[in-house]
Amino acid sequence: MKKILSITVSLFTLLIVYSQDFHLSQYWASPLNLNPALSGVMEDNIRMSASYRNQWFQYSTYATYTASVDANLFRKKLKGNFLGLGLGFYQDIEGEGDFQNTGVSLNLAYNQKFGGRNATHYIGLGFQSAYVSKQINLQNLVYGSLFEFNDNSDPIDFANYNRKSFMDFGAGFNYFVNIQDKHSIGGGFAVTHIANPNISFGSNDEDILYRKYSANASARLELNNKIISIIPLILYQKQGPHSELNMGSYVRFLLNDMKNAAIYAGAQYRIATYENGGFGSDAFILGVRGEISSVDIGFSYDVTTSNLRNTSTFTGGPELYVIYTIATSKSRYREMINCPKF
Repeated sequence: MKKILSITVSLFTLLIVYSQDFHLSQYWASPLNLNPALSGVMEDNIRMSASYRNQWFQYSTYATYTASVDANLFRKKLKGNFLGLGLGFYQDIEGEGDFQNTGVSLNLAYNQKFGGRNATHYIGLGFQSAYVSKQINLQNLVYGSLFEFNDNSDPIDFANYNRKSFMDFGAGFNYFVNIQDKHSIGGGFAVTHIANPNISFGSNDEDILYRKYSANASARLELNNKIISIIPLILYQKQGPHSELNMGSYVRFLLNDMKNAAIYAGAQYRIATYENGGFGSDAFILGVRGEISSVDIGFSYDVTTSNLRNTSTFTGGPELYVIYTIATSKSRYREMINCPKF
């Protein structure tokens, strides 16, 4: 029984160690986690955002929480160029808190403006430094001794296997162009876990966290005198042998230009790698958004399209975000950036 338990716990630990980073369907609502170069990229000056995602709605598996605040600095002094500074937080919680993955990051970015009368271009470079802590709650485990001796005692010493903390680093590049204050196109590339940190819970073991590569692109194309805008978007992420591709589009309907009131509706489709290395269908994502003045709220639901759909437990999951922005300056430099919204 002890040998079986040891193998079982080892497999459990390996599953946790090799688990991939969390993902968000509405990834634009967590820009600091997507790409550090997006820090401060906004029309206003300060942005606060928060997201919640439940991986499977019918069952308590993984829940993800993110929160961030970022700002652009010295835009007037630098004549349209600016520094971006951001502080981010995320936490993955498995089940009833048996496994937690928590990270706090500090982002720094710089965006350089150039262009002519009809188009304004921005190129940005960003860096991220993060402190990450992974924790396992071993108190809720059921050991074989409970059935053998009616005593749920730990037959193995896990004193050094309940927490792992490490520093993590990332970098990113971002580009966008604003065309005649009507259309905008942008895209970026980011690399996280650059140093391949050791995330093993064992002090004498080594399990290297794969680097993650992310590439995204989006556009905002105005139609019908700003009343309707088409927002196509795409995201590709690869981490070790695993990868996923999100692609889709939103439609924006302007309700009140003076109050920046609009509603969005859209859909995405996600494909991901299977264990055999091939790509397969993962989820169809339906989403709605609403914004008025400085508030942007979005909700999406993942409809499972993989083989997990055959089990009622894994039919899909909801995701909710809120973004609030603050304008500290009404100068012309606030309007010059006019960055694209995903």
